[in-house]
Amino acid sequence: MIEIYKKLPRTNCGKCGVPTCMAFALKVKNAQLKLWDCPYIVREDVESVSQKPPVTMDDNYERVRNELEVEARQVDFKEVALAIGGHFDVRKGGEIIKVMMMNKPYEMRREGLFENDVSCRDSWSKIIMYDYIRRKGCKPLTGDWVTLGYFPNTASHVKAFQRSAEEKVATIFNKNMNVLKARCKELGGVESQGKMKADYVCRIDLLPRIPLYVCFWEADEEFPASCKLFLDSSAEAYIDIEYLAYLVERFVESFVNLPH
Repeated sequence: MIEIYKKLPRTNCGKCGVPTCMAFALKVKNAQLKLWDCPYIVREDVESVSQKPPVTMDDNYERVRNELEVEARQVDFKEVALAIGGHFDVRKGGEIIKVMMMNKPYEMRREGLFENDVSCRDSWSKIIMYDYIRRKGCKPLTGDWVTLGYFPNTASHVKAFQRSAEEKVATIFNKNMNVLKARCKELGGVESQGKMKADYVCRIDLLPRIPLYVCFWEADEEFPASCKLFLDSSAEAYIDIEYLAYLVERFVESFVNLPH
């Protein structure tokens, strides 16, 4: 996948319908998109990439993952567990940070990240969790709800994010409010009054200190169904914005594809 990424403009323009070039490259690698879905790709680039053997996700992100892992393994587990909303434990003499991500339990050990007591194989889960842990939860939640565009260097993400996340949720759950509520509950969501006057507002913790607020308006005679996703303005202190955008996109894919 790294060869695919190198062929892209790496501007995160969103014209392909995906928020970031890295996420686009991953979708090409997984056969969800074609390389020429990027408007800046020429035929020679397509041919040169197609001749190369596929690269695994772990290969693509090995360097970044390893660098983040080294930092995460060196933090004070007890101190960081409290700061990031995790739970500190000691098992067989080894320190552990227990953290929920998208309502799934993970354990950070000195040996690395574990899921269901097995070494985690998903590189993106590792990258996100290692980055979250190494940042040590340095800022309290503000309570201020903001869109992705509030954060620095995200202007190129916004339109693509609206299409791939907010509009997708609005379309799928139009006239399906009960299904929407059930999905939120399955992912650990809690109905909230919130700061927006929406027909339904739910808080879902992507990570313990990174809440996502799903605000949904049902269609009426004047307006179609709509959805807005809000984050706490402190989110950039807890995770790299590039990883945050991908985490939200990953949440939406899981959210709309849950069985019902």
